[in-house]
Amino acid sequence: MVYASQLAKTLGGNWTIEFPDDEREWPDLLVHDGVQQFGLEVREITKDKETKKGSIRRASEGRNNQIIQKLADSYYQQTSIPIKVGILGNIDNETVILESLLQFSIESKEWDNIRIDTNKNSIIYATHLPEEIGIYKRWEYVDDRVGWVREIDSEFLAPFIIEKEKKIPKYKIHLDDIRLLLVADPTYSSGQLLFTDNKIDIESEFNEIYFLVYPNEVHRANS
Repeated sequence: MVYASQLAKTLGGNWTIEFPDDEREWPDLLVHDGVQQFGLEVREITKDKETKKGSIRRASEGRNNQIIQKLADSYYQQTSIPIKVGILGNIDNETVILESLLQFSIESKEWDNIRIDTNKNSIIYATHLPEEIGIYKRWEYVDDRVGWVREIDSEFLAPFIIEKEKKIPKYKIHLDDIRLLLVADPTYSSGQLLFTDNKIDIESEFNEIYFLVYPNEVHRANS
């Protein structure tokens, strides 16, 4: 729903977005734009060659994000001192990383920053934030935030569109207007895509196709 809400904001629309009661027979989201209701299918895409289970890189990024958030939770269970953290390398050594950050928080003052090289192949960048910021958990695994940008065109999007078109007949039982939102999230390495066409040049059974390069770059078809 985050991506759909951002799409509406970028398009200047005042959309009401909700999940359907039956996700198997309806599109991912139901949207009312103030005039009509339409169904919106959502598909995140990546620059990788995907398997049947999706992007291996994106799955790894999700796992790494869970580890980073678990570290942040563990840290704030022991102290309320806010810190900003970026980690490179090995993140499976939670105890070593946690001890290093707790020691830094005690020995530092506001806006102090440090690079910590652990003996477990981790590099930690930490900044001691002002107390009034409060609990700050927007920690990052830096390895997942940098990478090469892949140029793509409409042909690259075609397999994702065809994949989703297979579901249109059952959705048409409930709604006449079915749209597709493809999303690339360049805040992660896997989503760093550059769309080189002026518009999505693909004939489709969808009433409208949007390609959102998060957060505010939108390309469209059928419009």
